[in-house]
Amino acid sequence: MTGPGDLRKLEQWMTYVRWFGVAFAVISILTQVEPGFPSETTKGFAWGFTALLAVGSLLIWGTLARVVEEPALRSLGRTAFALDTIVICGFVWVFAFEDPSVTWALLFLVPLEGALRYRMKGALGGAGFVAVFFLAQIFHISDVTGMDPPLQVWIFVVGMATLVGGVTGTMAENWYANSLAFQNQTVKLAELDRLKDRYLAVTSHEIRGPLTAVIAGIQMLQRRNDRLSEDKRKEMVDMIASQSQQLARLVNDLMLSSELQAGSLSLDPEWVDLEPVVKQALEAAASKRKKHRLEIFIEPLRCYIDPSRVGQLVRNLVENAYKYTPENTRVAVTAKQTGGGILLEVADDGPGIPADKRDQLFEAFSRIEETSAGQEGVGLGLFVVSQLVNAMDGRIDFSSSLRGTTFGIHVPCDTERLAHQPQLGLVRGGGEAG
Repeated sequence: MTGPGDLRKLEQWMTYVRWFGVAFAVISILTQVEPGFPSETTKGFAWGFTALLAVGSLLIWGTLARVVEEPALRSLGRTAFALDTIVICGFVWVFAFEDPSVTWALLFLVPLEGALRYRMKGALGGAGFVAVFFLAQIFHISDVTGMDPPLQVWIFVVGMATLVGGVTGTMAENWYANSLAFQNQTVKLAELDRLKDRYLAVTSHEIRGPLTAVIAGIQMLQRRNDRLSEDKRKEMVDMIASQSQQLARLVNDLMLSSELQAGSLSLDPEWVDLEPVVKQALEAAASKRKKHRLEIFIEPLRCYIDPSRVGQLVRNLVENAYKYTPENTRVAVTAKQTGGGILLEVADDGPGIPADKRDQLFEAFSRIEETSAGQEGVGLGLFVVSQLVNAMDGRIDFSSSLRGTTFGIHVPCDTERLAHQPQLGLVRGGGEAG
């Protein structure tokens, strides 16, 4: 069983079966013919087991009406299974003298119920219990009748119980696997629906801002171009260009995330120098930078990588650091050779990421509320990073504290060291590399 609803339904149906068993036992006892029970004591045991089944059914039904939590339902199920096993074995013990072949068939209910409750392990456990109990049963009959124990009957009954348990256990396992698959599919569909709603809300909000600015700027240039100073026109054009680039980045991230989700992204590796790849990524992220102190260290390497995708990794990480790190603090970018590839590391001196938000860090459309106020973006940057790293068979190392955050991206690739010295520099806000 997979949940409280399934457990409750099982116990309800098992209660109906128990009441049928009570009625069947009463009729069997009242219609006994000679020689009947071997003694009045045995007949008393028959009535006792029937009463036990009736009282147990009432108690289980009453408890079931009050229990709602899954652990309590499972505990009730174990108690009910033990009651059913005791009663079945008791009926077999006292009724076997009248019609053994019919009575012994009741034992098949033990592995059957075990399969319903605990799948294959319950079915095989029930079959094992039948084997032990029925061995004691045939020796008991042998003592009463004075005949040799019918071991061939034991082999047949135990074999049939194992067969019933195996078949029902297999069916229960298949049902359980299909049920889990259905539940997982339901969860995924619900998550996709949630992401769709979030996507529409976030993207419409993020697109509206720069699009409105672009339209307003163009309209102002169209209507008042002759009355604007050269500096004002340049300012408007720069604003339109910046907002257009923001829209282009947003569309690119959305298209890339769609390709990643569909598994249709292809990498195009080639031999390139690492330094220009990293520098181009830093230039692309420069619009997000304010007065941050940018530190750069790049080893002289030639790598077999997809330069556009590796550049996108660096750009997204650096833009993320610029967004969530206070001005006049350090953002350090390191690119160097490591075992089996390269390490791209972006570190900052920001306030760190709250511990309860770190599990959501690489989810699509996820943003950290405490640090994202007033920041543009739809929360795809780190999601794209994680998906690109997976596509490259790489690894992300992440650490964060109140003193800052560090992302380390390990990209497996072939590398060659170049002859010139590593590029090392400090880029202050609005300045050039030193």
